[in-house]
This record gives sequence, C-alpha cells and structure tokens, in this order.
Amino acid sequence: MSQDIKKLIEESNQIVCITGQEAMVECGGVDLWDADNLYRIEKEYGKSPEEMLSAGELTARKVYFYNFYKKEVLRKFPEPSETYEALKKLQEAGKLKEIISFNIYGLEYRAGLRNVIELAGNIYDNYCPTCKKKYSLEFFMQEKGVPLCDECKSAIRPNIRLHSEKVQNDLYTQATLACRNADMVLVLGTNLSGSKMRYITGHYDGNKLVVIHKEPHFTDKYADYVILESPKDVLPKLV
Repeated sequence: MSQDIKKLIEESNQIVCITGQEAMVECGGVDLWDADNLYRIEKEYGKSPEEMLSAGELTARKVYFYNFYKKEVLRKFPEPSETYEALKKLQEAGKLKEIISFNIYGLEYRAGLRNVIELAGNIYDNYCPTCKKKYSLEFFMQEKGVPLCDECKSAIRPNIRLHSEKVQNDLYTQATLACRNADMVLVLGTNLSGSKMRYITGHYDGNKLVVIHKEPHFTDKYADYVILESPKDVLPKLV
C-alpha cells in the first residue's frame, strides 16, 4: 500500500492536502474532545467544549468564554511535526499546491508552508469586532479577564470559527476549487465524515483520494487508499 501511494505522489503535480485533528494532536496539541477531556470539562465547567467555544457563550457569558479559551485552548501550543516537514518538501518540489487546514494553531504557516486555506481560522489573529483593530496573541494573552480593545473598549475576539458559526463563503469556495483542480488529495489526521469534509472532497473527481489516520472509520470506504497510522509515522516515508 505505502509503495503504491509513494508512486502516486511521484506521478502527481497538483496535490491538495487536508489536515485534521490528529495532525494537530501528534504535534503536541490537546484534543478537547477525547473521552478524558470531555468528562473533565463537563465536570469542571458544566458544559461541553462545543458549548464553551460557541458564539452564544462568547455573546452571553464573555468572562466564562475567555476563561475557558485561555485556560484550555491556549494552555499548550503544538509544534509542527514530521508531517509538516514532509509537506514542506512536497511543496518545495512543486507538487503540493494547496493545504486545507481544520486546525487553529497555524501549524502550516509555522512550518513555512504557503497557500494555506484555514477553514477554522487561527489563534494568532485577534481583532476588535467593532472597530476592526487587530491584536497579537501576546497582547490577547497578557490581558486579564476579558481582553478589551484599547480604542473602543469592545471585547477582542480570536479569529477562529466558533461552534454555530459558518465557514466564510470565500474560504469554502477556495477549498472546493482546490479539490476540483487537484490530481491527488491527501487527508491527514481525520476521516471523511462531517458535512464540511464531504462537501469539500466531493468536488474531487479523481481516483487518488488518500486517507492517513489512526482509527478506522466507516467513511474510509469512500477513499481510494487508506493507511491506519499516525501521519507523522507515514508521510515522511512517502515523500
């Protein structure tokens, strides 16, 4: 299987990669949705991660939202793994054209990758929703309690897609066009479930849809090739 995929990569020149949750976790990030964290968060906050990281929570309970966000989301910053080093090699070779990311930690840019479509936004971009002034992550983190804009005193928010918020149409369009024009799609650290993933990959009409993730999933049947391992243990060997 690995040798087959390695050959497909060698023959491809318009590869699109989609990175998911596992790709972030293998970089040292925390999965707030694994069983242990779900239980802990429900017990400590009385709500699920989806509820705590929702637009409704930000609007109605700002203090609770920012407390959770700073304590849980910003408590550990993952560093790009071997997966991203391999992707950079592919991009430098002119084979990897675009990356569609579902992680919020800017791992692709921090690894030196270009042409990244961040469907979930990233923690490094923060802004005032009222006057649109931008703020660094450092400024955001050093503010105690609710971070306020120094111009209009509105609450600064992270530029991430919160639960119940839609993906920006322009980003969706970029992602679907990328898959439509691809001659190979690499899905790393996630499965093919979820409406967003199905919609995006549904625009790819080739026969080189490769999924590399640890746990088997019923949607694996929709891929042309599946490897059940961590991306960082596989992709460097294929490049």
